[in-house]
Amino acid sequence: MNTPALSRSSRFFRSGFSLVEVVLAVGIMALGVVTILGLLPHGMEITRLTANELAENRIVDGIVSDLQAMDWVTLNDAAGAADVVGNRYFDDQGLSLDEGDPELGAELSYVAHVEIPEMDVLLPSNARLPAINQNLRRVVIKVAATPLQQFDFENPPPAVTVRTVTQLIAKTR
Repeated sequence: MNTPALSRSSRFFRSGFSLVEVVLAVGIMALGVVTILGLLPHGMEITRLTANELAENRIVDGIVSDLQAMDWVTLNDAAGAADVVGNRYFDDQGLSLDEGDPELGAELSYVAHVEIPEMDVLLPSNARLPAINQNLRRVVIKVAATPLQQFDFENPPPAVTVRTVTQLIAKTR
């Protein structure tokens, strides 16, 4: 079973990849990498939008649960509701910040404005209710992703989107 030296060396040269095969493989791999890198900005934008929506939902849920836990008489009374309405401040995760905190400006990412309309204004003027329900209160919550403490919700700048949520709070006890 002696094989000649020539056949051994010819097998050795045939066992590798040719230059053309290597160039094609690298070209295909580069095309895949460039395609994946092209998708990264879109993925990052979707991630940012999702994080904003998540934080805004956390803010609205927190405010609604605070209002639902309040005493109904306080919520129903305009003088008592004065402590409830107005601006509230939140960080980038949607967690509440104290208004008197000196670090408020550095951590502020969201401003929410809470309104409790009068009892006879449960829906917009073009919508009609059969009767006003005394066991429901309408709460309007506006959330803006802005670091400005004195944000004007009535005339927001075009670059800032304001999300408005209307929620009904029910008398539970």
